[in-house]
Amino acid sequence: MPAARSLRTGSAAQPPSKRGFAKRALAFAKRALPRKAPPGFPLLWVACFAAALLMIVTGGFNTGRLPLGPRIAFWLLLMGWNALKWQLLFAWGVRKDSDWPRISLLGTIPLNLPLPLEIWACAWLVGTPMQPIPHEIWGRAAAISVVIFTVCSVVAWLVLRRMRPVRAETGLLARARIAACDLAAIEAEDHYCRVHRRDGRSELLHYRFGDALEEVARLDGLQVHRGAWVAADAVQGATREGRKWRLLLAGGGSVPVSATYAAEARARGWLRNPAKP
Repeated sequence: MPAARSLRTGSAAQPPSKRGFAKRALAFAKRALPRKAPPGFPLLWVACFAAALLMIVTGGFNTGRLPLGPRIAFWLLLMGWNALKWQLLFAWGVRKDSDWPRISLLGTIPLNLPLPLEIWACAWLVGTPMQPIPHEIWGRAAAISVVIFTVCSVVAWLVLRRMRPVRAETGLLARARIAACDLAAIEAEDHYCRVHRRDGRSELLHYRFGDALEEVARLDGLQVHRGAWVAADAVQGATREGRKWRLLLAGGGSVPVSATYAAEARARGWLRNPAKP
């Protein structure tokens, strides 16, 4: 019986250790893996794969003499390695859209410099030794880099130029057809925003409240609730219901004030204690 009990105890203790190991492995993976795709992914890898396919078909850089199998392996190795190099550079240096030209130019020389050695190594790995001539390789790589950089810059400029007016026209105020001077408040209602006008009218639009806050950040106003923002000069007073405050707006509307934002609203002079009789 004691032996049986010890065996049962040992088998029962094993799963927790496995579960503990699994939890630690999962926690490590969450720390190690990025929470979002790195800059350039997956377009960089798609472009490199397309370039490898083109070189395989055309036999670029004098690889047409190689048998099809080694040629495929050679170009997949070379382009995969270069995609990895550029991906690491972009992940390190690109934080915003304006970083792309600077980081791309910064990496052109140091990442292309070892290219002759990389070509030799990839050829050796697939069993077809090559003797690349460095200055020819560097010249071709520089020409390809200039073309790619120019094309990407032109495409990015055209895309951004076309996107800017679209974004401006699809903002909350534009969709509500209201000028900033006529805006009294914005309230969140589920996945909608109610836009209060200073003449008392309001309109409900499908729009994220967080995006609305970004749009009105340049205006003189204040977020007074997790789902409410008011324009400063639209506040006409305040009323108190128990421990809760509501701001009275021009036009007759009102919005709630939460305890989180009450101090800021009070600092603006919007909240006044009710006068005692």
